[in-house]
Amino acid sequence: MITIPAWFALALLGPRVEVVQQQQEQQQPPPQQPSPQPTKESFDTLELRVASVRPRQVVVDRGMTDGLLAKDRVLFRPRDGRVVAGTVVAAYERDAVVELDDPAIVLAPGTKGDARIPSSRRPAAAKTVPPPAEAPAPDAAKVAPAAPAPTEHPPWERQEDALKDGEPLLARIRPFRPEEREPEITGRVYTIFDDSHSTEGPHSDTFARTGTSLLLENPAHSGGELRFDGEVNYRHADVPTGDDDGEERTDFRLDRFSYTHGGNRFSHDRFEFGRFLQYEMPEFGVVDGGQWTHRLAGGDTFGASAGFLPDATTHEDHGDDLEFAGYYRWVADESEQLSLAGGYQKTFHHLDSDRDLLVGKILYLPVKGWDLAGTAWVDLYTAKDEAKGAGLGLTQAYLSTGKHFDGGSSLRFTYTHQEFPETQLDLFTPVTVAELANAHSDRAAVTTAQRLAKNFGVFASGGAWVDEEDAGGDGEVGFDIEEFAFHGSRLELAGFGTQGRFSTTLGGRAGLGGTTGNGSWLVGYEFTYDDIAGFAADNNSLPQHRLRASWDVNTASRWSLSIHADFLLFDTETSYAAGFFLQRSF
Repeated sequence: MITIPAWFALALLGPRVEVVQQQQEQQQPPPQQPSPQPTKESFDTLELRVASVRPRQVVVDRGMTDGLLAKDRVLFRPRDGRVVAGTVVAAYERDAVVELDDPAIVLAPGTKGDARIPSSRRPAAAKTVPPPAEAPAPDAAKVAPAAPAPTEHPPWERQEDALKDGEPLLARIRPFRPEEREPEITGRVYTIFDDSHSTEGPHSDTFARTGTSLLLENPAHSGGELRFDGEVNYRHADVPTGDDDGEERTDFRLDRFSYTHGGNRFSHDRFEFGRFLQYEMPEFGVVDGGQWTHRLAGGDTFGASAGFLPDATTHEDHGDDLEFAGYYRWVADESEQLSLAGGYQKTFHHLDSDRDLLVGKILYLPVKGWDLAGTAWVDLYTAKDEAKGAGLGLTQAYLSTGKHFDGGSSLRFTYTHQEFPETQLDLFTPVTVAELANAHSDRAAVTTAQRLAKNFGVFASGGAWVDEEDAGGDGEVGFDIEEFAFHGSRLELAGFGTQGRFSTTLGGRAGLGGTTGNGSWLVGYEFTYDDIAGFAADNNSLPQHRLRASWDVNTASRWSLSIHADFLLFDTETSYAAGFFLQRSF
């Protein structure tokens, strides 16, 4: 069942409330009816981007004004195809801090993500429902004396229809159809710039991205949606390689250009055509083609897609790879807090049979209690797959479960697995047959935090990993003090270490940050000492000193700016990195 969005509900409730008030002034109240049961919450998808990066955390460009709150789960989708999850630990007016499930992962600024939030949080009602006009003041000379209040009300001439138990309050209110609504355009424009330089080599790298994300709702009063996501990338790298000491290139990257029709209260069928990330099963990637989905009365959905697969890195479509896919998603009830989904994708390279991919996932997001998110990519291989051999192969897996307890503590367990699939798709840098057969990475991690006092908390994380060549573990423990030096400040101190077969790392870091009325800032220092096996005595240890600083600001006019700088001193070499993320939403 598709529920009525919050903005639409409030827009309709306005005149309904006014009519009810007028009736109550003129008529006696009707017989008391049983109170309707509360309806289950529906959820919307909130798209966001990484604005800046911190140790174990990222700052995203959405906040409380967009409906994002602390403890919300966020899924990030980097360009390399991984799924990275995290939890909102602090939400401000126009941005939020997300702590990643796996502290070892570092996301790049501009990485896209999304969060499922209750529809009732969406702020559209504030801009959709205009404030009531003030009635003109009456002329005192023309105001007649008030009549004495009647002792009895006349009998009710109209009875309100009684609501049934469990029936939504707005179930009998007619929604606006597309031809009754005006088209609306929303979106964002952004610029991302990063520059780094190292004396080792020496080498440098400059990377700039400028783009826009646009959504045109209800074009030509048709009820559809037209979406566009594109950006221009510029890169200049100077890396000594002998004959060629540099590279410079400019590319246009089209991430999305599609038209969607249906999939709302007026139609259970949803059609999308163009270039888009596949609906309900984004694990199947971006497709140039079409997709159809159907929603059943109980909330389950199923669908199919067909089209060409563009290059995963540049999103250029060479027409080499064709795909067909289908999926089914089951939900336990209308709240969709528990869902199971499974899908199959078949690809062809130059019309030759290539990849058979199975994807299964589970999502459980209760209001309170343990949450669970898991996804598995399983490839079906045949005898012609030289490296893998016939049978099933687990290519990627992600499983995370955690809980926020009363009092501020939290606990989360995460497991990830990744290896190369054997396919002719242009997904990765070409690898050898031996790497296809043996290369893999498995990691299990646990993170926990506990508030010992209102302004004092401790946290710890640990992980163990294994790949085709090495195995080891890592850990971190620290504490933070809120309101450390002044209002809105936060001090964090932590120590960490990593133990592997070939290297050992020990270190510590300190960070002082704060929040202002329209943003946040952070300065930090980190020291690490690496002991590396297999080198000469004068080159087997590497101390490193790192200084970091970042500043994030958001304005009421929906401008967002994030600036960061990083200076590193290692052995006798130095390096720096600096950049910014500028965005305007409308």
